[in-house]
Amino acid sequence: MRILTVNDDGIDAVGLRVLTETLAARHDVVTVAPESERSAFSHSISIHSDIRVTARDGSNRAYSISGTPADCVKLGVLHLFRDNPPELVVSGINNGSNLGSDVMYSGTVSAALEAAYLGIRGIAVSLSDWNRPEEYYVRAARLVADKLDELLALDLPVSTVLNINYPCSAPFCGFAATKIGLNVYDDTYLDGGAGAGGRYVRIQGHPVPHPHNDPDCDVELIKKGFATVSPVSVDRNDYESLARMKRRPL
Repeated sequence: MRILTVNDDGIDAVGLRVLTETLAARHDVVTVAPESERSAFSHSISIHSDIRVTARDGSNRAYSISGTPADCVKLGVLHLFRDNPPELVVSGINNGSNLGSDVMYSGTVSAALEAAYLGIRGIAVSLSDWNRPEEYYVRAARLVADKLDELLALDLPVSTVLNINYPCSAPFCGFAATKIGLNVYDDTYLDGGAGAGGRYVRIQGHPVPHPHNDPDCDVELIKKGFATVSPVSVDRNDYESLARMKRRPL
């Protein structure tokens, strides 16, 4: 299978290297990734500036770009590899979790969703914690590689991507299909002082427990040692609310 690997941590990130090397043992893998970290860029694309593209090896199989994770997928599919496009996009392995409502901000998940928009299956893969030794990335990559045929055999709609998170803080105890929960942060803004053009602030926050999370959701199951896989759709319609609105014409 021809696979495009991408990420939001940058072309030199250990997670991308381990993921690419592991999948390349059985598949035809090409890579497009940002020049540097583009975490929390969500689904933004570059429409107001040119994108710098740099070949990273002599075979034109790996490129770094100045754009976003979603740019990586769009550029890879529609331009760089248009003559032999990928059948699957795997994004990651992210340095840090993409659990629950993290998916709204995640460049890693958005790259997989961009694949779905383009009619290609997408998978996002993340570790549940930051800056872990390489062995955790290896474990996560092997899990994805071993389960890949099984996951693709589910025959899910191409508009549905799979969001996988691998546990780091508890012993691995299995692979669980589950819904995404709510991942809430105690966000605050730190005053960085005055500078050219005004004052500067920086956001800082840590996850905090959420009282309304179902025990059977990714945020909770990963604490118990489960690797979680959650289907996330590009269809953002709230059909129940739409039906209610149509019953009461505006």
